[in-house]
Amino acid sequence: MISPGNNAEPEKTDDCVLSVSGVTRTIAYHKILKGVSFDLMRGDALAVVGPNGAGKTTLLRVLTGLSRATTGKVDLRGSQGFVGHSSMLYDALSAEENLKFFSHLHGVAGNGVVANVLEMVGLEDRKHDRVATFSRGMTQRMSIARALLSDPELLYLDEPLSGLDDRSSTAVIGILRSLRSRGHAIVFVTHNFSAVAALATRVGYLVGGKMVLIEKVEERSAEQISERYREVVEHV
Repeated sequence: MISPGNNAEPEKTDDCVLSVSGVTRTIAYHKILKGVSFDLMRGDALAVVGPNGAGKTTLLRVLTGLSRATTGKVDLRGSQGFVGHSSMLYDALSAEENLKFFSHLHGVAGNGVVANVLEMVGLEDRKHDRVATFSRGMTQRMSIARALLSDPELLYLDEPLSGLDDRSSTAVIGILRSLRSRGHAIVFVTHNFSAVAALATRVGYLVGGKMVLIEKVEERSAEQISERYREVVEHV
């Protein structure tokens, strides 16, 4: 039997950015998600972990509206941004040109917004360089900059540290922690327990399409979170 640990859901308040209630997703008679429910507050960062095939990416797609829930409800109470595996950037354009293009798509005014997000991700000195010349870590920071153009209250990320070296991972975590400290909410899917320890306020264990447990991260190390993960998965 899994111990509930140190608390699942926060009390719902006016600061609730996202409320997910009983969400299921069925594809070709196969139920991928099975009654997923949770609430997310401003400044909250929920890490979703689970085995391959548990439904993590499907959950992100439903939350972002890229896929529809079969049953249940996703109540988004603010704007959202998404950083997936694809950067969605144009290699032949400079960093600034990319962001100007996407700012027009989002209906966001002016160079001030572009300059601001470039500064946020530490790439203002590379604004005239083509994205094709960027490292994997810089490209990931650019993807975050693109997602931040509309100043979303909620940011979704799919494996945000995938393929990054230690230096780039530290930079990305620093950006996301800064966003969280300013009240942005974050949901991210990951296999990286160091990312959970460094960024998340809560961790949700998704196993076989069910969110079997959500608990606070507090001061746990990556090793402690990994051990807890194995314990949860083994007892489901």
